[in-house]
Amino acid sequence: MSKAHPFSFELPDKVLTSLPTGAVKDTVEHLGQRIARGYYKMGAILPKEDELVEALGVSRTVVREAIKVLCGKGLVRTARRYGSRVCHFDDWNLLDPDVIRWHDPDSPLTSRIYSEATHLRFIFEPEAAALAAVNASEAQRETILAAAKSIHPETSEPEMIGADYAFHSTILQASGNLMLSQLQNLIYAVLIFSYSAGQKRAPDEQVSRKSHIEVAEAILSGDAELARTRMRDMLTQNKLVAEKIAISTAAQKPNNV
Repeated sequence: MSKAHPFSFELPDKVLTSLPTGAVKDTVEHLGQRIARGYYKMGAILPKEDELVEALGVSRTVVREAIKVLCGKGLVRTARRYGSRVCHFDDWNLLDPDVIRWHDPDSPLTSRIYSEATHLRFIFEPEAAALAAVNASEAQRETILAAAKSIHPETSEPEMIGADYAFHSTILQASGNLMLSQLQNLIYAVLIFSYSAGQKRAPDEQVSRKSHIEVAEAILSGDAELARTRMRDMLTQNKLVAEKIAISTAAQKPNNV
């Protein structure tokens, strides 16, 4: 069966991570995941530099650079008197896709992030859709519609995530607001969880596809109020999924913090 449009959607590399490369990246990934998954508890002091050098088989410079990256993401704080301490969850940069990605998809913290990110999207995405209906270029309108039509069961998961990301990120870009445009990384991180943890418990995929197309058609027609309403309706489905995930996670792991 031939595709109905010439578009091909892939996730751009730039949104996958904000990490450096090489040994520093590997070290940040290792420590970041251990912190996010609770191996190093909040408030705990990380192993001393010498211990990390020996345990990870990297240089002091690599360890120091990795700690700097983690500090920038709000996961740790350093001081001369104690070294590096894991920060409280409230201090973590939860708009950073790396920080979100490091969590266990089935953990209560992940459930909380997904739920609160969904509520945040409720605040800005309907307005972004309304602005896009007014400000989008013809090429952006076509991309949004083509991406919406690519979200269907016959599409592979990587292509579907790529199309879903293209749909939402193009709407943010088409809003004409630079601040909204910079929320693309948050969209990426939330989509990854919605497919890894939430999609299995989501409503009918055809319903999701239909709602995406309805938003796209409103933007294509230039109807700002309709685009706002349809985006809000679509995100209501996401909110229901987030609530199901929260209930399911609490039932499976009632004693986890």
